[in-house]
Amino acid sequence: MQFENADLPQSDDFLQRRLQMTPLRRIGRAEEIAGAAVFLASAAGGFVTGHNLVVDGGTTITDRS
Repeated sequence: MQFENADLPQSDDFLQRRLQMTPLRRIGRAEEIAGAAVFLASAAGGFVTGHNLVVDGGTTITDRS
């Protein structure tokens, strides 16, 4: 898999190591990430302020990089 962002590592080895540290063992799909943005932009997110909404498949809680 190749990333479009030149700032991201282009190595399959790196990707496989990161996926092993991610509880869901996969990269998030666009619609999963977009759902958080839609929530925040909708009336349902109208009372949400000053919050870090982490959408990372659990990587943050297991980050050993």
